[in-house]
Amino acid sequence: MAYRLKPGSERVEEGIRRIAGEEFARMAEVIAAADLPAPRKVHEVRKCTKRLRSVIRLIGPVFEEAPMENAALRDAARQLSEARDSSAILDSLRRLKLPPEMLADTEATLAGVSGAPSGGAATARLLKTFDRDMRSAAKRAAGWEVRAEGFAALQPGLKRSYRKLRRNFSEAIRTGEEEMIHDWRKSAKSHWHHTLLLGRICPDAMDGHARMANRLSESLGDWRDSGLLVAALKALPDDRLDKDTLKKLFRAAARDQKRLLKKAERISRLLTAEKPAALAARWAVYWEASEA
Repeated sequence: MAYRLKPGSERVEEGIRRIAGEEFARMAEVIAAADLPAPRKVHEVRKCTKRLRSVIRLIGPVFEEAPMENAALRDAARQLSEARDSSAILDSLRRLKLPPEMLADTEATLAGVSGAPSGGAATARLLKTFDRDMRSAAKRAAGWEVRAEGFAALQPGLKRSYRKLRRNFSEAIRTGEEEMIHDWRKSAKSHWHHTLLLGRICPDAMDGHARMANRLSESLGDWRDSGLLVAALKALPDDRLDKDTLKKLFRAAARDQKRLLKKAERISRLLTAEKPAALAARWAVYWEASEA
C-alpha cells in the first residue's frame, strides 16, 4: 500500500480516490484478521482514519464534501478511543523505566481498573459498528470529486495546514496550555501525512522532511499518552497504590512529558522555519519537475 500521490501518472482526483480506497480496504482487512488481538485492530484502524482525514484536509478547499466526510471519520474513530487509550496508558508506564517491582505493581493496578470497554466482546461490537460505518464511507469515497487539478488542487490545503502547524506550535510554547499542545500534536500529525502524500515530488528533500515530521508527531503523541497515564493514576481509588509510589510515578511522568516537549519544540523550530507561502512555492516547483 502506497500512501503517495503519483504526479505525472495519474490525475489528483484519481490519486485521492485510489489512496482512500486503499485505506478503507486496509481497515476491512484488519478488522477481519482472526490472528490480530482487538487492541491492535483498534490501533491500526484509527491510524487509517487519521491518514484519511489528512487526505481530506489536503484537498479540503477544493472538495465540497470535506466537512461531512471528515466528521464521519472523526466520529467513528472517537467510538474506539477508550479502547485505544487503555493500551496507550500501559505503554506510557513502561516508557518511564521504573524499578521492575514498581512497574509490575502499577501495571497490574491500572489494568485492573481500566476504563476501556470491558472484555474483547465489547471491543468486537465497537469494531463491528465501525466497520459498517467505514464500508458506507468507502462507497462514497469512490466518487469523491476534486474541483481542481495538479498542484492547484493541493496548494491551498497544504498552506492552510502548514500555517496551522506554525500557529499551534507558537501558541503551545507561549501558553504551555494542554489544549494548545493537543492542537499542536494534531496539526503535526496532519503535516507529516501531507509530506508522505507528496513524497514522490522530490524524494531527496521530502524523505528528510517526513522523518522530521514523524519524530515531531511521535514525541507529541507520547506526551499525550503520558498525560493519559497521569490522569489514570489520579483517578485510582485511594487504597490501590501507596502515596510514596504515586509521588514517584507522578515525578517520573512529569520528567517524561518535559523531555518530550523539549524534543518536540526543537524539531518544530526546524520543521516550521519556512513561511507557508515559501514552502508551498518550493513544493510546487518539485511537483512541476516530477510531472516532466
